[in-house]
Amino acid sequence: MKIFWSVFLLVVLAGFAAFFWPVSNGVGNDMDDFAKSATAPTAAPAPIAAPAPTSAPSVAPIASNAAPAPAPAAAPIASNAIPAPKATPAPAAKASSPSVVISPDSLKDGLDRKLGNATIVAGNLLKQADGSILADNKYVISGEGTVEKPYRVTWDCLTSASQTYIPRLQQNNIPQRVAMLDGKWIRIEGYLAFPLMLQESSEILAMLNQWDGCCIGVPPTPYDAIEVKLAIPVKPGRRHTYNFGTITGKFKVDPYLVENWLVGLYQLETASLQTDM
Repeated sequence: MKIFWSVFLLVVLAGFAAFFWPVSNGVGNDMDDFAKSATAPTAAPAPIAAPAPTSAPSVAPIASNAAPAPAPAAAPIASNAIPAPKATPAPAAKASSPSVVISPDSLKDGLDRKLGNATIVAGNLLKQADGSILADNKYVISGEGTVEKPYRVTWDCLTSASQTYIPRLQQNNIPQRVAMLDGKWIRIEGYLAFPLMLQESSEILAMLNQWDGCCIGVPPTPYDAIEVKLAIPVKPGRRHTYNFGTITGKFKVDPYLVENWLVGLYQLETASLQTDM
């Protein structure tokens, strides 16, 4: 019986040994591996590569002994060179009549006149087949300028002087078509204004537009009015009956200035008055 229990005990021990031996061996191996890893030197981690720097454009080094590049030399000025003249500002343009081509056959009447501070500007005055004068291709002047055959003049011709003759603006040109009338006998129609509060009138004003001398109508300018000196004065009671008429007399271009302002320009002397009244 002792032998049986001894054998049984050995068998049990052998079973326990067989059952637990691989586990303890595995544990032992794991422990040994852990011990080995703990004692083994730790490998340094691989360094992380730094990003390559962006390459800047290479600049060639400047040699320390290199001389700087000289600046471009200015062209030398010749000592005997003539300097360019300074530009002279153009004078202010003055008002002038439209350009007219002057014919070789143009009349010279009026170019020799002396009319105050004015300058006579030559025009194109052509004699027509009927004896009239065509001035500057626009104004027709009939007659001969004598007492028997006075020039027939229009207001358009007289007022055209306002285009070039304005003394306050230093414009002193009188066209030849107006200057030629100076000293000649002319005949013109117009409205009339008489002085007030006089017993008789030897001086009147002939005008392009109607004006009563005060408040009604259009006051005249030196270009559209003529100071008339009558050869025979107008008697009282008749002077106010004349509002429009034809005047004939010796014409005179006589600029009258006050502080460079034009006050009067045209006069008619030894004049006669004709009306339908």
